[in-house]
Amino acid sequence: MKKTDLDNYTQATLKFPKPVTQTQQREAVVQGRSLPPILVSVYQVRRDKIISLLSKCYLDVLFVMSPVNIRYLTGFTGGDAYLLLRKSGATLISDPRYTIQIDEECNNIDVHICGLGDLPDALRLIIGGKKRIKFGVESDAITLLEHNTLVKAFPEFEFVPTTGIVLGLRQIKERVEIDAIRCAIDVAYKAFADIRKKISTTISKKSTAHTAIIETEIRDDLEYQMRKHGASEKSFASIVCSGKRAAMAHGVPANYDITKEQLLLIDWGAIVDGYMSDLTRVLIVKPQNKKLKQIYNIVLKAQTEAIKAIKPNKKCVEIDAIARNIISDSGYGKNFGHGLGHAVGLEIHESPRFSVNDSTVLKAGMVMTVEPGIYIEGWGGIRIEDDILVTKNGCEVLSSHVPKNFDECIL
Repeated sequence: MKKTDLDNYTQATLKFPKPVTQTQQREAVVQGRSLPPILVSVYQVRRDKIISLLSKCYLDVLFVMSPVNIRYLTGFTGGDAYLLLRKSGATLISDPRYTIQIDEECNNIDVHICGLGDLPDALRLIIGGKKRIKFGVESDAITLLEHNTLVKAFPEFEFVPTTGIVLGLRQIKERVEIDAIRCAIDVAYKAFADIRKKISTTISKKSTAHTAIIETEIRDDLEYQMRKHGASEKSFASIVCSGKRAAMAHGVPANYDITKEQLLLIDWGAIVDGYMSDLTRVLIVKPQNKKLKQIYNIVLKAQTEAIKAIKPNKKCVEIDAIARNIISDSGYGKNFGHGLGHAVGLEIHESPRFSVNDSTVLKAGMVMTVEPGIYIEGWGGIRIEDDILVTKNGCEVLSSHVPKNFDECIL
């Protein structure tokens, strides 16, 4: 089978609804309201863009199976759905459990409701008769069982595995998407500020009785506060690790008292209208530690210099190298074992990535994380992470209002 991708994909200029202002989106968060929904016409424009690419990809149809891609192209947020894109239009396929939801969320698109297990019959009906066509499937979304079922049902089709067709469009965020990410950042920050205040108050209390502050309790409260401030859900399982445990880049919160440690690493994010934020901060419990301040400032410098270099036409690998070289020159190269960052949107880890292996050229509209770190087994870890929008002339730190200088992070 011939493999198709969109490595040379370039998004055309599209017209979208007027963006929500920062003031409007902050007011929405305060008042517990969601942002205005993405207009139906935007989904139609997205679908039309993908359909216009079918011939370039040597496809007659594209069968979209990824729930995230289906949401991006239709607005449907439920499960168990498929989207068939062909030159004559688009059809959303699902089952009777989602009839009402589809009616509420999706307009201006053909919908085919079929029984569970009746997908082959539905496809035959929509496509019409036996035809020799090039049938594109999302290779990173289809299971082996689903593939075998389709091949058996349609021996006349040429099945073509595809990668990156929809994701190529998703890489460049529209204004409505950027507004949602801004809102998700604000929700995450408000929750973090609440938690930090509680931790600081507990630590500063003059009491003969020691009051423990447990990692798992911080996580639970943080995720509750995000929902309280308007998040539909957390972006991922929050990381809350103190002291030596912070040396685990993706550590799991445990029954540890953070007041006995020198630092607390928190990696968290919120989802608003489907879009995610991703932030990391280190709170300083015992600022007297000179090594702690030294390593913290190395990581902060690496992040600051990398962010300064972000602009269109820069390669992801070049941005990664800036931060990596600063950490390596400081003697901690072996202690920075992950990529510098990744795109974020409807999924927490999207492409492209700031890494030694990604030569993708940055474009205006991409939203990327920048998260250098130094992790030392037996001592702890420092990571600082912000969400960055690539602009026409440089970049904007969307999370610039979340404090990160060493003195600002002392409890």
